[in-house]
Amino acid sequence: MAIDHDLAERVRSLLGHEVTSEKSMFGGLAFLIAGHMAVAVGDDGLLMRVGPGAEWITGDPRARDAMPGRAMRNWRSFSIAADSSDLAELVAHSVEQVKMLPPKK
Repeated sequence: MAIDHDLAERVRSLLGHEVTSEKSMFGGLAFLIAGHMAVAVGDDGLLMRVGPGAEWITGDPRARDAMPGRAMRNWRSFSIAADSSDLAELVAHSVEQVKMLPPKK
């Protein structure tokens, strides 16, 4: 998987107010907050952390299993472009989920 650099830059700008680190993972670029991955950018969109009751994301036709054939309860792949109008809402949702987790040591 390659990285959609336009999408990565847009996610980076949306996370500008957060203390983040970036790490190459899963063939893409992951954005971590307090050691937890919030979102990752690949060539086909986002891998994002979702809340267990996030019906509005899981029901979206652009959302699919993070790893086909393997259930990952709090993760969804999301086909989205850098210029998508709801990218900010999706990234904010993932950040909100990460902030509920204890910091990694």
